Formats: sequence, structure tokens, C-alpha cells
Amino acid sequence: MTTSAALLAVSAILAVAQQDTSAVRDTVQMDALVVTGTRSTEVSRLDQPVAISYVEPGLSDISSGVQAANLLRDVAGVQVQMTSAGQGAIIIRGLIGNQVMLLVDGVPMNNATYRDGPGQYLATIDPATIDRIEVIRGAASVLYGSDAQGGVVNIITKTHPFLGRRSVRLTGALSSADDSYRARVSGGAILGDWSVALGGSLLSAGDLVPGGDLGAQVPTGFETEGLDATVTFEPNSRHTLKGVVQHYGMHDAPRYDRYVTFRAPVPGRDAEHVFEPQTRQLAFARYRYAPDGSAVTSLETTVSLAVQREGRNRVPLDDSGLPSENLIHWRDDVYTPGVSVVGLSTVMLGGDPVMVTWGGDYYHDELSSNGFEEDLATGQQTPIMRQTVTGAIPSGNFPDGSDADRLGLFVAAEGGVTRWLRLSAGGRWGWFRSEAEVGTDLGGHVVNTNSALTGQLGLLFIPATHWRVAARVAGGFRAPNLYDLTRVGPVPDGIALPNPDAVPERSLGGELALRYATNKAAFDLTGYYTRITDFIDRLPGEFEGDTLFLGERVYQGLNVGKARVYGLEAEALVLLGPFRARGTLLYTHGEQEMATGVEEPMSKIPPLGGSVSLRWTAPRSNVWVEYLLRWATTQDQLGQRDLQDPRIPAGGSDGFAVHGVRAGAVVLRNLNVSAGFENIADALYRNHASGVDDAGRYVWVGASWIASF
Repeated sequence: MTTSAALLAVSAILAVAQQDTSAVRDTVQMDALVVTGTRSTEVSRLDQPVAISYVEPGLSDISSGVQAANLLRDVAGVQVQMTSAGQGAIIIRGLIGNQVMLLVDGVPMNNATYRDGPGQYLATIDPATIDRIEVIRGAASVLYGSDAQGGVVNIITKTHPFLGRRSVRLTGALSSADDSYRARVSGGAILGDWSVALGGSLLSAGDLVPGGDLGAQVPTGFETEGLDATVTFEPNSRHTLKGVVQHYGMHDAPRYDRYVTFRAPVPGRDAEHVFEPQTRQLAFARYRYAPDGSAVTSLETTVSLAVQREGRNRVPLDDSGLPSENLIHWRDDVYTPGVSVVGLSTVMLGGDPVMVTWGGDYYHDELSSNGFEEDLATGQQTPIMRQTVTGAIPSGNFPDGSDADRLGLFVAAEGGVTRWLRLSAGGRWGWFRSEAEVGTDLGGHVVNTNSALTGQLGLLFIPATHWRVAARVAGGFRAPNLYDLTRVGPVPDGIALPNPDAVPERSLGGELALRYATNKAAFDLTGYYTRITDFIDRLPGEFEGDTLFLGERVYQGLNVGKARVYGLEAEALVLLGPFRARGTLLYTHGEQEMATGVEEPMSKIPPLGGSVSLRWTAPRSNVWVEYLLRWATTQDQLGQRDLQDPRIPAGGSDGFAVHGVRAGAVVLRNLNVSAGFENIADALYRNHASGVDDAGRYVWVGASWIASF
């Protein structure tokens, strides 16, 4: 980073946009108004049949980690996996990767290249811009289509906090875990019916130091920059037009699990493996109309363009353990224009209002892919090509010119049957098409077309003022994407090759939840069961009758048969005077049945784990102190894919308990400060299936300041 960037970070340590508030905020979270579960209007999460988790990141959350996945570590029903310090993925009900839908401001991040395992996609969202995160646990295919089979993560970015007609906000944080610093500056102005906000961010993270005597994990450092702009026109309460542009780029972000096998000094498969670039860009315009009348109470149209740029540089190790003389480079850019329309209507049925959400969406993925091998001694580059019947075409991880379409139409309704019983139901029709020139020796010209009908039915029983019993049955669907059908590239312990014959996954799940909430205590306990057919898992395969391709073990995404996942998710909160106690619990069991009838555990199933926190807030001042515990038990139930994964040690992942202390205060009217001492016992640990150990004993500090003029 430049000297000016470092100076900006130092000066901005007196400022971060987020503020930790008192325990009252956490009470609100248990009964927060959320929009993701309905897709059209805000409804209390307690009054929805769908299971939803919710988090509003505070200053301490933003400052204690360097990427967005860290903000979900203590969210009920969510397990965080990190392949490297610059990669973060979440597991919901045993599902991960392209089985979980990621959204930014309601616009899908998922595209046809999303992998079947952990990815780096969440890390391409600037944590300092996040206002709140809403998580649907369980299938949400009716509202969000393919990939929402395990759940949905909707990351909603914040609007600039206008204290007056013009304001500026500075942000920053420092951490000893990786010698990282974060800096952000944003400003905004209100001009009549218009408002304009601009922001920019910088982050520099060094190599992450784990607990114990292991030493720094080299390389795990990376750098990022972010830019964003928002323009809003709101002439009255019925019309709102909003335009948003976001850019977040990561540079030289290593994939640490390719450098070592579980832990150094055992070498991995590569001497070098970095993402360069790793960029997410999004532009969208959203028009919301709120007419008078019940036929249409609101109508929202969004036109968007999402761009994902993924480049990789790889220098593999040869059989003797020495670096190859060649560097391999892939570059895959995905352009996704899309449009969605969501309407809300109120229909009277038997004298009672029924809320009907309806709409449709269409997204098109267009790939630009290329790659080359470079002789490191001479600098000569040889393009990577795939042979087709019409000639050679460029290829990165995917064949150049591949494309995919997804179209959906949906309707969902919710209304009261009696004063103590509410019923909801919905359905979606979806259509999917992927087309690519896979290569004459890998499948030829592939056109994969599928359609599906999915539905859901929910009940909300209200036996008393503070109690809710929710039940839901929901179908899920995931069409095979270009990753399943066409990708050639490295995976743990080998290389992935296409499976043009993959067919869609389908699921059916049920859940039952008991909820309670007052202004002093709340809890949410949910049990679920999901059954998946034609489950796609990465398994050993063959290329032209051989288990090796270019000297590496062949893996393919194969429809293995059936999978079953069941578990419990719990969250509780208690307020006792100035004290607030909060806890979460997660239990997941997953198994899959192969086409041969053999059963084995599903891969990357989280162990039993959870979190506990106790916060004290001073009665007459804005000062708070918090103790935090994260824990997990041993996970030794491993599937075949786990046994081949260098991120998981032989015998499974060890359990852990990690303790930390945080504190914060409002020093001046618009100046907040916060600091933390994490992993006090300096435990050496990692979340199950992660490729990097989490930070050892470290301290961090952050602050926030905003001014108007």
C-alpha cells in the first residue's frame, strides 16, 4: 500500500462508521423487521414460518476481523468455513457453495460458475459497508430460485448516515492478528428530492498468526480496495428511484490450503496459488412505487449488472517437491445482467386480508475465459485452448463464450385463518439453460436445459402473546451449473473435470420452531429434516478410462443418489438489569446414500458448537464490557470427500473453546471507540474444514466519527 494510504488508515483509526449500542439493540434483533423472508415487505422475524437469523454488525464486529464472513461467526444456524484468510464461506444445514444463495441488496451474487464447495465470494463484500445481514435457514427456492436449497444470505448495505444536509464519515481499525489496518471515508449530501453518497475503502492484511507456537501462516496476507456510490430520488412517499454502484477488489489473495497439507511444514500441491484479481462489481437501478389501493400496494423493479472477475496464478510442485518451471494462469470474468419485478397485493378473503407477493426474475451469465502457461525462465506464454469441432477456443477454468440463463415466476400468500393461526403458501416455476463448448475430448457441445416447480407451505400458531410455534414444508431445487458441467481446474487432492451429464438436485424439507420473546428475554429453537435426491457431490472420476489427468487425480461432480440432513438450531437472549446474556447452539447430522446403496457422512458437516456472550452496560453512561466464548466439539464423522481433503486432518477436526473480552464507549457526541483482546488462552484451532488456523492471541482497536456541516 502507498504511504498516503497508510496515513489515511492511521488518521481514520479515530473513526469507523459502525457503532456498538446498548443491549437494547440485541433485544430488537430477536424481533427484528426483516424483508428477506417475504421479499416484498418487512415482517417481524418472529411472525414468519421461515427460520431467519439476523445480525447488525457493530463497531466491535467490524474491527475484530478483516472480511464479511467473520460477521456471521455468532449467528444462529450458521457455520463459517475459511479456506484462507481472504476466503470465507458459510454452511447452512449442511449445505455450502452453490447450494446457498448469496444476495447483495437483494441482487443475486451467485452465477453459473459458483463452486460446489467453499468459495471466496463472501470476502468480496466490504464489511464496513454492511448495515445488516438476514439469513434464511432452509430451502427458499420459491422466492429465490435455484441455489437457495440450503438457505439465503442477504447482505444489505448501509445508506450514508445523514446528520444534516451534508456530512462526512471516516472509518478505521487496527488488528495485531495480521498487522492489518482498515480505512474508509464516505460523504453525502441532500439536494432537495435528491441525495448522493460516495465512499471508498482500503484494507491491508499481513500473514495471519495462529495460536500456540506454529508461527505465521505464510502466505495469507492480501490487500483490497473498495468504491461505492448511491444516488436516490424520492419526490414523495409513493415514488423512489435508487441507483447503486459497488466495486470491491482483492489483490494477491493466496489460497493457503494449496501451500501446505493441513499445517506446515508438510508441503501442499503448489509453490504459488493466488487470486489476482478477485473482484466483485455491481450496478443496479431500483424503482419502487407504492400506489394507493389494495390491488397493488407496492411494486419494485430492479435492473442490475453484476460482474465477477476471478484470476488465478498457480505454480505447482512436481513429483520431487520442487516448483514447476511453468506458471499457469486462468482468468474467468462473468457478466450477469438481470431484471426482477416484485409486487405486493392485498386480497380480502372471508373478510380478512391476505398478503400476496408475486413477481419474476431473469438473469443471464456470459463468460469471458482465457488462460496461459508461462515458462518462468523465458517468459514465453502459451495460451490454454480447448479443441472443438469448429476449432480451438480459449479456456480458463471454463470454455470461453459459455453462457447460462435462469428465469423464474413466483407467487406467495400469507393470511390469518383465525386470530391465533396464520397460513402461508407459495410456488415457483423456474427454467434454466446452460450452453458451452466443453471440448471434443471432454463432452463436446453441451446444452443443459431444465425446468422445475417448487412449493412451500407454512403455519404460524400464536397460543399466547409472547409465544409462537412455526412449521414449514418447503421444496428446493438446484440446476447443475457451468461449474458442474464444464469446469477444468484444481481441487483439493486433484483436478476437477466436467460432467456434462449432471441432472438437477431436488430436495424436500420440514422444520418446526418454538419461539418466545418479551422485552427481557427471548429464545428460538428450531428442528429440521431435509432430504435431497440426485445429490451432486465431488467424487473420484475417470478421463478416457484413466483415473489421472495431467498427472492429477480426476474428480467430477456426480449425482451420487440421496442425502439426508437433520439438526437443531437455537438462540437465546436474557436481559438482567445492566447485563445481557446471549447464546447460540448448532447441531447438524448429514449422510448420503450412494447409487450403490453404500451410506457415508456428507462432507463438511459442522460439529456440535455454539457461542456464549455476557455484556455489561453502564447504567448512566455509554460504556460496555463483554465476554465472548466460541466453542465446538470434535468432528470425526467424515465422508470420502473429507478423507481426501488436505484441510481436514486424519481422524477429523479437534474441538476448541476460545475466549475473548471486548469493550466500547461513546467518548464524544459522534465519536465511538472500541477495543478487544481475543483468544486470550492463545488456542491453536480452526473451524472444521477450514484451510487456515484462526488467529491466536491478539488485540484490535477501532473507532467511529461522523460530522455534519
